[in-house]
Amino acid sequence: MKFRQKFGSRAAIESFQKKKLNSFADEVLSRSSYYQKYFVNEVFQWEKVPVISKTEFMDHFDEMNTVGLKKEMAMKVAIDAEKSREFESTIDGITVGLSTGTSGSRGLFLVSENERALWAALVIERIVKPQLFKKKKVAFFLRANSNLYSSVESSLLEFRYFDIFQPIEKLIVELQAFQPDIIAAQPSILIDLAEAQQQKKIDVSPEQIISFAEVLHEDDKKRIQSQFPCRFTEVYQCTEGMLGISCEHGTIHLNEDFIQFEREVIGERMFYPIITDFTRSTQPVVKYKLNDVLVEKETLCLCGSKLLGIEKILGRDDDVLEFIGKNGIVKIYPDLISRRIALATETHFKYQIRQKDYQTLELFSDIRNEEFEKLNGILKTELEKLLKEQGVSEVSFKFNNHLVHVQGNKNRRIIKEFA
Repeated sequence: MKFRQKFGSRAAIESFQKKKLNSFADEVLSRSSYYQKYFVNEVFQWEKVPVISKTEFMDHFDEMNTVGLKKEMAMKVAIDAEKSREFESTIDGITVGLSTGTSGSRGLFLVSENERALWAALVIERIVKPQLFKKKKVAFFLRANSNLYSSVESSLLEFRYFDIFQPIEKLIVELQAFQPDIIAAQPSILIDLAEAQQQKKIDVSPEQIISFAEVLHEDDKKRIQSQFPCRFTEVYQCTEGMLGISCEHGTIHLNEDFIQFEREVIGERMFYPIITDFTRSTQPVVKYKLNDVLVEKETLCLCGSKLLGIEKILGRDDDVLEFIGKNGIVKIYPDLISRRIALATETHFKYQIRQKDYQTLELFSDIRNEEFEKLNGILKTELEKLLKEQGVSEVSFKFNNHLVHVQGNKNRRIIKEFA
């Protein structure tokens, strides 16, 4: 992969993408039985290609991929690797990976040896940025390893996989022994590591923290950085690809030099991304709608990049709470709720909010009994105030100081549990 393209304008980005998309259609989509029908007189009809979701992506797995792999076989290989915790899962040289994502529904991804090399080059150049003559130790916390991830290892990087299905107590002992230069993990794991550092259970001094896989809330970022004051990189990645990376100013820039991002607009500067990755040849990702809610940065980033900057990732569509207001349904985004909670109390605690129906919120926390009632009063007051501002009333609250999180699963703070 050619490293980060330099674009002088948005027009230059769009022109570059158009050329790449046309080549991608001719060289890759012509080999996919699902997309062959969109060629008319050897010209690919982009405007006729439907927008798809994860459901269609998996339903048409067999026809979409260009290497003739069947979903049944690929799923068996991936599940066997999950169960055995041995992650050298390949079929004829094609890496097979399994993702449950935040929704819990299974997804499969296929990556060729060449695509693994391109991915490794991307990670090394844009995220890790190794130094000559200094080998860095990378602690990578993952729910499932893959030869895709281990391909990052090089003469400049020593890669260590930490299985997040293992107890955190075991992982921090291993981390202390490893003494990494770089820690890459999802925010919920980074918070656990920050607490362990604060409690002096570990003493590590990484030069870089990489956050990925979950929404990173600003209060959690501050908590992590208070214990690990080093370079902080946020990566926006999902099963469907590496979508964006933060710059030195903290802005996540979308990787528009190998992915086209179309938008389904929700509101002012808010949109669902619809992605087409023109570098993936084994399992094409074309007009794939993600249910992440993104907010476009209002002004040009100080780094000067013309690649689209994201102010924040608000969360998944099913993390957006819905209430009945005076004039119909009112949506409240998770980032707004988490910011209000962070401002209302100086106490750092883990919590989860589950919306059972339009009128009921259940709050789970890890707060000790003596602080439980006091904190609940603060939360109830702040949330009622927020709801009132949005024209919502008559919402009941339930509180529970037993926070349940399945080891290894992605952490979601705010969840709407009804359709």
